[in-house]
Amino acid sequence: MRFAIRDDDLNFFYSQEMIEENVKDIWNICPISMSVVPFIKGNWLKNTKLLEYLGPNNVSDNIVKDIQSDDEIFDISKNIKLVKYIKEKLSEGKVYLTIHAIHHRNEDKKLPEVGKNFPIGAEFYTDRDLTYSLKIAVKHLEAVFNQKIVVFTPPQNLYSKKGFKAIKNNNLNICGYPIQLKKDLLKYVSLYGFINLLKLIIHKKKYGTSPYPYLIKSNHIAVIDHKSLQPATNINKLYKNFDYVYSQGGDFVLSTHSYGFNYKMQGSDKTMGEVLKEFLLYVKSKDNIEFVTLDKIF
Repeated sequence: MRFAIRDDDLNFFYSQEMIEENVKDIWNICPISMSVVPFIKGNWLKNTKLLEYLGPNNVSDNIVKDIQSDDEIFDISKNIKLVKYIKEKLSEGKVYLTIHAIHHRNEDKKLPEVGKNFPIGAEFYTDRDLTYSLKIAVKHLEAVFNQKIVVFTPPQNLYSKKGFKAIKNNNLNICGYPIQLKKDLLKYVSLYGFINLLKLIIHKKKYGTSPYPYLIKSNHIAVIDHKSLQPATNINKLYKNFDYVYSQGGDFVLSTHSYGFNYKMQGSDKTMGEVLKEFLLYVKSKDNIEFVTLDKIF
């Protein structure tokens, strides 16, 4: 089995100290695929803290408008100390970069209606064509960090047919939930092909929320499923999901946000970081585990 960690939201507001505090004990076991927002829009530290404090169901229209008005763009390349540090970790093989968004901000006139999520961040669940903007963002990251970008991780794990087209047009593979919203089920025929969709539907009916264990390949793109570690994650289910994928000889991707590793898990005294370390030791105890970066999955 190949095992990878997807760590979302690396952006201008990160620091060496912040990264060291959260992941210094982790990347010695598994390299971390950090998903970058090259041109984060707005004060990410302030806005993220506010959104996570309120939760998706308590974000009022006025709060959304306030965040939308905070539209200053922060280019990750302007944080020179951070760039130098990340490049050092790239050379050490501890970090690999994917692209997570352009601005991590949905600019549609009408935001998408999605439950248990922050639609304002669902940049690629859109009616706009982001092909060219994404191309500029990818080229920028490649120039700043001197690394080829081949993997896209959707912000809020959502993408519309238009969003998918922009990703495909830039020859990027996707790490994200293959089937997200039931109402959009028919769109996946054109995205993945009928046979792949049939496999995914059968798997979902048979195994429920367990991740699809194999790479999904179509004429357009390749997609790998993942499971998320967040404060609300059911830890026992996470282990069961891993055991299932391991039993199938598949590949397992764990997605998370390292900036939240000091958050307490719901119903537990343990932090996200503590749970992750215990989980990694469990994974490491298994035979034939290869800890890899996301590009190796593809």
